Amino acid sequence: MSKLRKTYEQMVSCNCGTANTLAVIGGKWKIMIMYHLIDGKKRFNELLRILNSITPHTLSKDLKELEKDGLIEKRTYEIIPPRTEYSLTDKGRELEGVLVAINNFGEKYPIKLND
Repeated sequence: MSKLRKTYEQMVSCNCGTANTLAVIGGKWKIMIMYHLIDGKKRFNELLRILNSITPHTLSKDLKELEKDGLIEKRTYEIIPPRTEYSLTDKGRELEGVLVAINNFGEKYPIKLND
């Protein structure tokens, strides 16, 4: 079991709605992945470009976990070359307002790095 899944179990054991939500969307990248899926389907390489600091391994792991938790869906097209797209599920779309609010807060209060 990965470290995140262990954390998932620990948080869910708190029996708190906030902990349950953070267990599935917590981590460095999941909220950003979901935010960028709000406006429609994205392919793996599109997400890599948008989230330019994420590694392919981490993106793959987070997409699998989000899919397992029912927040996104993966659709593979049987064409050559194969094409895979990711999109929010209805369950994932329920978080749209929260994702937009998080983005708006970050735009309103940007972090200023020391030069």
